[in-house]
Amino acid sequence: MVIQLAGLPTASSVNLLALAMLALGVAAILQSLSRGPVGSGFLCPSCHTGIFLEPSLAALKLGGLPLVFGMTIFAGLVQSALAPTLRRIRPLLPPEIGGLVVFFVGTSVAAIGCRYLIGVGSKDSVGADYWIVGALTLAIMVGLNVWGKGRARLYCAMAGMIAGYGAGMATGLLPREAYNDLAELPLFALPHFNHGGFDFSPAMIVPFTIAALAITLKAIGDITACQRVNDSGWVRPDMSSISGGSLANGLGNMFAGLVGTLGLTPSTASIGMQVATAASSRVIGFAVGGILIVLAFLPSFTGSLILMPRPVMGASLLFSACFVLISGLQTITSRMLDARRTIVIGLAIASGIAAEIIPNFAEHIPNVLEPVVSSSIVLGTVAALLLNGLFRIGQRQRVTLSLDPAAEDAHAQVDEFFDDAGRSWGARPDVMVRVAFGINQAIETIREHCDPQGPITVEAHFDEFNLDVKITYRGAPLELPDQRPSEREIMDTDDGLRRLAGFMLRRNADRIRTSEKDGTSVLEFHFEH
Repeated sequence: MVIQLAGLPTASSVNLLALAMLALGVAAILQSLSRGPVGSGFLCPSCHTGIFLEPSLAALKLGGLPLVFGMTIFAGLVQSALAPTLRRIRPLLPPEIGGLVVFFVGTSVAAIGCRYLIGVGSKDSVGADYWIVGALTLAIMVGLNVWGKGRARLYCAMAGMIAGYGAGMATGLLPREAYNDLAELPLFALPHFNHGGFDFSPAMIVPFTIAALAITLKAIGDITACQRVNDSGWVRPDMSSISGGSLANGLGNMFAGLVGTLGLTPSTASIGMQVATAASSRVIGFAVGGILIVLAFLPSFTGSLILMPRPVMGASLLFSACFVLISGLQTITSRMLDARRTIVIGLAIASGIAAEIIPNFAEHIPNVLEPVVSSSIVLGTVAALLLNGLFRIGQRQRVTLSLDPAAEDAHAQVDEFFDDAGRSWGARPDVMVRVAFGINQAIETIREHCDPQGPITVEAHFDEFNLDVKITYRGAPLELPDQRPSEREIMDTDDGLRRLAGFMLRRNADRIRTSEKDGTSVLEFHFEH
């Protein structure tokens, strides 16, 4: 689209595509690095993104390609500056927002795939041949993925695309003029970098900064999805990997602007392909990067990719979008959601869908905000961030419960207390179930063996990585033995039962300790989140 609007001649268009291949190859290699501050250590190659499309088109109209490239470098600088701070600002970027961005990307990929598959916007006539090619491509991909085994499942996408090319040739969707254009391209050519230089405009700072922030959030979601794919026991995002991946993407965008191409982002569709094929080794990323760099010097091969029939593109995008959408939903639902977080996610999804389906949604919006509201990903992300920041006002990270030892519904009170707190914090449900079970066991032991006088106070504090619970009461302290008491001691003495209860409590939490002062006993639990 940018090439068409820029009105570039064929030679310049092919050269710009070669530079795009070069930038994509370098970005794929940077992401696969696993040591040092750069790289996520996962198979997370990059692609050009619709998030940068609207700002790039605005920059193109304002100052031509030099301004597009200069602002792309600026966006890369913003991403690179944000990367080291992600751990500190993590409370402002909870996992469900990262999953929301992945979900939006999935919807965008699915929407493009559906348009291409049914022929919406096609310059050529759309008939039975067009739909047969798309249906055949999608059927082979799905069939091999669901029923295939071994290499058949691994190469299901490639097999479908090859079949789609063949069907396109047989049905005439690939016209002879396309072969003539391809034949005129040289087999080998060095890309040149005389694209007119770089430019900068203060008017483009806001659109490209917002795009860079959206790309950073998308990278968080994508790298988190990579972690889930590669770790069946995944429980929380690894921020070191995410920071390294965000920095790699920022550097990749700086390189893309320097060589003269558009902004990049981790390819969510490739993550969907990893789920579909079960091939996710980061070593593949180095091979992908090398292949892309080689393609930058082979314009005839690059041109053959451009000739891919639209229904084949649509089937491929729709196939990978299935896995992207589910990955985003799984990340969103991996945390407990209270009313605040439900409203944040719900209104953000509604905003993104509105930008996608309502014509002229940005018609009466100031020009500076047009790149924000015209993209479903950017608008939904900005809405989620603003609402999340607003709803953090009045949210408590430390909560307290006072229990009457004689209350018959103490167990239910504790369950409800930690369920409400977990939803407010966006905690993992499995951790909160474990915490509620441990605290209920502790309170039951205190009631039966410590003769508490007055109320039992439960205080909990959460900081995303740790959950600490303190139980305070007036009564005898609990003993927490490292070894289980003997069978005889348990059967013959009350002290044995109490020591057994203390031993079981120690096994339930990651750390536990007890103390006593002036008749007041304190039992402290630590759970890793």
